[in-house]
Amino acid sequence: MTLAVTLVATPAAAQQNEPVNLLSITPTPGTDTPISIDQAIDQAIDQAVNAEGPDQREGAKQPSDAGDGSNLAMSPNNASSTDLNKGDAKPAIIGRANADNGKLRDLIPDQSEQGNDALNRAQNEATDDLKTDMPAAVRETDPSPNSDLSVVNDPYGSAKIGRRKISDVGLAAIGVGDTGNRQLDSLIWRGTSARDAVFLLQKAAVVSHSQVISGLAYEVVARQSIPPSGANNVAADLVEARLAFLANGGRSGDLALLVSQLPEADKWADWRRWLTEHYLMVRDDVAACEIVSRQVTQTMDPFWHKSNVICQAVQGNVGGARFGADILAANGVDDPIFFGLVDEVLNKSPANVIDPAKLDSAHIVLMDVANRPIPLEGLAVLPKQMAETIMKLKFLGPDARMVSTYDGLRRGLITHRQAGKLWRNAGQGADDAQLALARLDERADALTTALAWRALDADTRSDRLALVAKAFKAEIAAGNGAVLLPLYAELVRNALADEAVAANMRFDDLDVAPKMAFMLAINQPRDTSTLTAFAGNGDALKVAELLRGLSDGAVDAAAIGGLKLWHMLPVLEATGVAIEDQAWLDLVKGEPEPKQAFIGLPPLLLKAVMAAAESRHVAETILLAQWLLHDLPLDKVNPADLAAVIRALDMIGQNEVAKGFAQEIVVAHLLQRLAAMVPDGTQS
Repeated sequence: MTLAVTLVATPAAAQQNEPVNLLSITPTPGTDTPISIDQAIDQAIDQAVNAEGPDQREGAKQPSDAGDGSNLAMSPNNASSTDLNKGDAKPAIIGRANADNGKLRDLIPDQSEQGNDALNRAQNEATDDLKTDMPAAVRETDPSPNSDLSVVNDPYGSAKIGRRKISDVGLAAIGVGDTGNRQLDSLIWRGTSARDAVFLLQKAAVVSHSQVISGLAYEVVARQSIPPSGANNVAADLVEARLAFLANGGRSGDLALLVSQLPEADKWADWRRWLTEHYLMVRDDVAACEIVSRQVTQTMDPFWHKSNVICQAVQGNVGGARFGADILAANGVDDPIFFGLVDEVLNKSPANVIDPAKLDSAHIVLMDVANRPIPLEGLAVLPKQMAETIMKLKFLGPDARMVSTYDGLRRGLITHRQAGKLWRNAGQGADDAQLALARLDERADALTTALAWRALDADTRSDRLALVAKAFKAEIAAGNGAVLLPLYAELVRNALADEAVAANMRFDDLDVAPKMAFMLAINQPRDTSTLTAFAGNGDALKVAELLRGLSDGAVDAAAIGGLKLWHMLPVLEATGVAIEDQAWLDLVKGEPEPKQAFIGLPPLLLKAVMAAAESRHVAETILLAQWLLHDLPLDKVNPADLAAVIRALDMIGQNEVAKGFAQEIVVAHLLQRLAAMVPDGTQS
């Protein structure tokens, strides 16, 4: 007898093998008694959120095991914040920690089953960083979340506005009220037609080689602003393009804010399903189940009735959850994984073996509810727009945690400090550093990157910085240098606390010191005291001087010449950096420039960027720049063309972004210089 048949026991119609009309079941409220949450990580997260503002969620409720099925659907308004603080509350069969939908507060996996105090303390530290260490303002598309954007998720396959009935003009104006960029106003679409905006949104939904321009583009697309002219004629197309743009970048948080403002029309049904899954995965059960409670009375779609079973479970209404599962089975729903997980959650039955290739999003939610580690293969079924959502799943397996963290770091969703703590807490023990480096050399992907970094972080040999140099060279070659630079610099700084390592760097016994100093100078050019602890630090000091000058507005020509970076002059000049006058002819005669082979940006597209900037078309300029930079690494592009983009950003008032972009360009060239310093083979 299959599990699905076993579950069909409570309702009379189900016992007689007669289909039950799902629409005839009236949802009623569950019980009011709250649960207590005693996991250490949940307490740490709650403290972090309470320090910043009121919680947005209610707790799960006391289970009601009424077998008559009267509590099929939950009411989201039964639990109160006062109830959650009652001391006599009895724990429910299922405890779900509250989640702040606007913050990455569930990044740290719940390890309470292991009872590891040291790990819990590390997790608490990581949680504290989530409050203060978020990244500064620093993705061809299909509008449906279940179409092209829903393919296997690469690399593994704070405003709050309520829903309302809105006109086409109002539909086009939905967005995030405050994205934090004070250099953007509500008139960013001025001068751009709505049809042109749709075109640009579709073309610019790509992965750019500039994180600062990508970050700015996501702000432009997400923020609430006056719609472009003619938006009332193409409002739905405009919103679809914006949603697809954010989805391609994995911006689940901003995406959820926009989708929550959509009208309840059939056109947006797929997005409503996505929003429900997002809410369930980030443990915003009240918001999710509010949507579900409306949908289950209007449709027989199994998706909504499966979601209702989950809602009943996380609310603690065991009887309602069992009854809902029985109804699904009686109506011919064939999903043994779903029914097995429901049985595991409700009855605490032994976990069944699950084929990861057969998982879907509902299974992922239930696995998280059941405190069952979610495997890396299971996350491959989730679409790109779930990238930020995935990081908030508490019960990810070690490989899934490492890969999702890498993906979030690459997309600019978390900082390097958060990534480092998440990697350290992902699983027990680390691989041998030599073995991890060999895998990284063979193939630098999300998992090998995380495993190599963890292995180097755990290595205690006095010569370990030689392996750090080789690993970072492999990452630069794979195009990950800029993203991983802070993490590798952290490894170096931590290693210097070992006196044997510090002595090696002072005397350069391994010929590694100049490379490590060079890396640290790129990462923190103002930390010159650390640089002086390295032998052979001459080039590193020049790097620090150059990058400080780029930030401060004046650069000594000797630093540029000493590093042979004269080809960076157009970038420096476009940024407004002052360079003292030189006897340029004498420099040419005495120091011939090495030949540089650069690739020009598409002339027509570059001209469009400049024209838009000259007309002060802010959003148009930013989206064109995002499109322009999608297929060429910054160190391969003609610096004169990149200088034009810097000037365009300045013209539309994005001075800080322009300076940050110039910094990215210079760093890209310095990283290539660093990689060339590390020989291939066994030497470092």
